[in-house]
Amino acid sequence: MKNATVRDIMSTKLKTLHPKDKLRRAKDIFNEYHIHHIPVQVMKELRGIISLGDILYLEGVVTNSFDEFIKNKKLDTLDVEEVMTKKPYCIEASMPLTLALDVMINKRINALPVVENNNELVGIVTAFDMMKCLKSELLEN
Repeated sequence: MKNATVRDIMSTKLKTLHPKDKLRRAKDIFNEYHIHHIPVQVMKELRGIISLGDILYLEGVVTNSFDEFIKNKKLDTLDVEEVMTKKPYCIEASMPLTLALDVMINKRINALPVVENNNELVGIVTAFDMMKCLKSELLEN
């Protein structure tokens, strides 16, 4: 892990959204793929990121049940861009993993989109990815 880079652990097979997608589509992706963060892009350019927590926090929901939240909400009328973080912290694939971890800790965020040339989305690193890396490092030592 000492010399590892973001490229070594980032996810590249991403589920993404368009800013004009409805929140129902985000809900369906969260539920189907059991993920908590979805990059938002137009063509290959990153425009933002939406998380399950963003939606719950926005509405002041204290429960962690997304299904409870959506029962009474208008998922078919709200666009993703109304809820997403529009300028998320981003990193590059060549960044040392320790620096990416510092960003996550210092900014208190759980996912970092990985971008290259002109804000082109190439991957994502999540806190879960970091934990998997740490586990494998601990098992080796």
